[in-house]
Amino acid sequence: PSIASKIQLTTEQKHHLASAIDQLESNPNRSGAEEMVLGVLQAILPERLPTQTQLLANYPNPFNPETWIPFELSQDSQVAISIYDVQGQLIRQLELGVVTAGRYIRADQAAYWDGKTQAGEAVASGTYFYQLQAGDYIETKKMVMLK
Repeated sequence: PSIASKIQLTTEQKHHLASAIDQLESNPNRSGAEEMVLGVLQAILPERLPTQTQLLANYPNPFNPETWIPFELSQDSQVAISIYDVQGQLIRQLELGVVTAGRYIRADQAAYWDGKTQAGEAVASGTYFYQLQAGDYIETKKMVMLK
């Protein structure tokens, strides 16, 4: 991994870098020094922050016994994921705490559910709903446990 991948930036710093990149990219007559700075900034911030918060499809689906729940945040947010059964009963609450803006789509980044209740018991096969709450944003999707 490059040194740029190890630099920890705040969301505000990422927005400032994105603004600087946009400004440099908009100038078709960049100097050599500006080209170099642009390259460095793009290496530090290779991917832009999401423009909207969204809940993505869990993977795998159907799953047995575990699944990953990817999401994107457009801003730093207090994040929780709730798992419900078809009767609307809360099965599991995953409190992720304050999460910085970004994409959480890979298995090592996304929320993880081990297919167990809050009490640690394995859930039965069937349909479940997972809900992302990030600040004022709430979205729910469906997933299937298939044993």
